[in-house]
Amino acid sequence: MILTKRRREFLDQICQQYHTTNLPVHYSEVAEAIGVSKWTAYDVLKTLESQGLVKRNYSTNENETGRSVVVFSPTEMAEEMFQKERRETSNMEEWEAILNHMTELVENQQNLPLMDAIHNIITRMKTVEVKLEFCAYFLCILILYLNSLGKTVKNLTVNMVNASPETKVKLTVFVGAVIGMIIQSVGDELSPEMITLVQQFFENVNQLNGEELQLLIAFIEQS
Repeated sequence: MILTKRRREFLDQICQQYHTTNLPVHYSEVAEAIGVSKWTAYDVLKTLESQGLVKRNYSTNENETGRSVVVFSPTEMAEEMFQKERRETSNMEEWEAILNHMTELVENQQNLPLMDAIHNIITRMKTVEVKLEFCAYFLCILILYLNSLGKTVKNLTVNMVNASPETKVKLTVFVGAVIGMIIQSVGDELSPEMITLVQQFFENVNQLNGEELQLLIAFIEQS
């Protein structure tokens, strides 16, 4: 299905807000995020509804007893469109540029509150078009969290990477260990969107070749 740039913007916004709260979204919230009137947002969402990309629900208005409001949530078709199809890395020069950007990104986010830094990286990830780069962004989130725990915990966790000779197993162990610590630490503060990102990370990892997997392991060890 081909969408206009404007409708795609509304669809991306509804998906983003829905993933963040795991709740249907009122059209006024979409309007505020995009910078249009709520009536414009409502009309565009109705069009997306007619295309089968969003579905309408009704939610009770807490400020007015007995009155319901219209809210929208993405359909399965929209979720499939929201998951970007990413391309392969073209050459090592491109990876070097990605690596330099990732290193600078981690350094720049260090002075921010942890959850703000993570949110910033998640927002940037949505525009990434290279599979390897998407995976590196995700690893940046985990590295930022490890940095917040101190060198001892970080070094012990990174050393776990070498517990297996298989690169995919190394990545799985590392990601599983850090995600477990994040869940235990931040609990309800962890966005439901993070679960989707974990899934997308492994989907992209499964499409990388051996050399690209080794680059990710090296990135973890050098960070």
